[in-house]
Amino acid sequence: MKSSTSRKRYHVVCRECRVEGLFDVADDAADLERDHAAETGHRVAVGRVD
Repeated sequence: MKSSTSRKRYHVVCRECRVEGLFDVADDAADLERDHAAETGHRVAVGRVD
């Protein structure tokens, strides 16, 4: 059962290196995804964790 106080979290992971992060703010996750991909050309995935 989900708690009414649960919050959305966002998991960012690079598919090509060890970069990974867990964020409470979607924009922060998107920033890491965009910046890391732009700097390295790596494939980065972002997903919401419930």
